[in-house]
Amino acid sequence: MKRLVTICCLVMLAGITSAHAQSAKALDPAMTELMKVKWISNHDRGFGGGNEFYKLSKQFVKSHTPADFRRMVNHFNPVVRAMGLLCLAQTASDESLLVLLSRSNDDAVVYLHQGCLVSKITVGEFAKRLLIDPDFLDP
Repeated sequence: MKRLVTICCLVMLAGITSAHAQSAKALDPAMTELMKVKWISNHDRGFGGGNEFYKLSKQFVKSHTPADFRRMVNHFNPVVRAMGLLCLAQTASDESLLVLLSRSNDDAVVYLHQGCLVSKITVGEFAKRLLIDPDFLDP
């Protein structure tokens, strides 16, 4: 009986530790900033729009892992999904390419600011562009 109680306590502790780790990741300042971003942007700060998405992408690539990016690809927010795809494309691996291919049918609409031009595209179209050129947002 004592052994059963110990095992149950260990399982509960593991669940609490895992939940704590996930909530700590959710409080990531870069993710908090990304959740405020309304459009995908390139390096150029265009008329009527900033380039927060682009600047955050550089921060994410330096401070996060491909596992983080794969989780982002499944996020409910299409801008977060796009960031996950961009970061995966820029940290290229065979697995990253498969994720990009699997998202080519994502029909969530986002705005793409490229300098002064703004266009509506789907996350799937964004994934296809990344397959062609992972650095197309760069100068």
